[in-house]
Amino acid sequence: MNSAALLAKVDQLPRLPKAIAELLDIVNRDDATVKVVSEKLSHDPVLSARVLRLANSARFGCSREVGSIDDAVVRLGMQTLRTLVIASAVVGAVPKVQGIDLGDFWGNTFEVAIVCQELAKRMGTLPDEAFTGGILHSIGELLIVSSEPEAAANINAAVADGADRNLMERELLGYDAAEIGSLLAQNWKFTPALVKGIQFQDSPKNCEPFSKLAGMLAMSKKVVSDWDKIGDDERTSWLAQISEMAGIKVDLSGLAQKLTKLHGQGMDMGKQLA
Repeated sequence: MNSAALLAKVDQLPRLPKAIAELLDIVNRDDATVKVVSEKLSHDPVLSARVLRLANSARFGCSREVGSIDDAVVRLGMQTLRTLVIASAVVGAVPKVQGIDLGDFWGNTFEVAIVCQELAKRMGTLPDEAFTGGILHSIGELLIVSSEPEAAANINAAVADGADRNLMERELLGYDAAEIGSLLAQNWKFTPALVKGIQFQDSPKNCEPFSKLAGMLAMSKKVVSDWDKIGDDERTSWLAQISEMAGIKVDLSGLAQKLTKLHGQGMDMGKQLA
């Protein structure tokens, strides 16, 4: 990592609006109540609308539509609402970027987040943190396109010709998307474990001490990118291979069937938010 190049970007990173930062502080408290969260959300109608759209998405929706934050808590529970608030806040805090279909971008991002959450459940780690890591994992890509559009175009062209994206980013910028994304997560005061997971998502075995989140992100990204290329009968053995490559041990029983059911739900969530 070129530390000088990375540190030079610090002042250009987007800041969380004060109201959203305060809301994240509230939902991350173990003693947060429905009343307090609902009251705080009521001051931000745009964020409230995003949370409700997510609550009514295919992943969480049922026969009766959720019409209020209180209803969302009753249906989803405080833990899930916390996840939706964080997801909605992150999407709202990142500026729109020319030349990127944000529906597709966030759809793919949420696909990774949902897979990562499922892996966390099977590894006995925190599903909420895994989901949050998933929605933050690709933010560095947006930051590079928005702040270095010419370099981003050159990187994309080189990747189209077969070059490695991470190597090209480091060669032309002095850092890669994962590094700048982890710096943003740190500035937004997410946990050190989450920051580390994002930083090492492309090379989890290089992280010392080992980051399970980095391994889960690496495996989740591979699942999302290649799922449709793998035959139904081959998926369990393939999942075993990529989990080993990511350096993590996952309970594989029924995982292929579960991921098949989850497939596409992240795209729906991304479209709801973009």
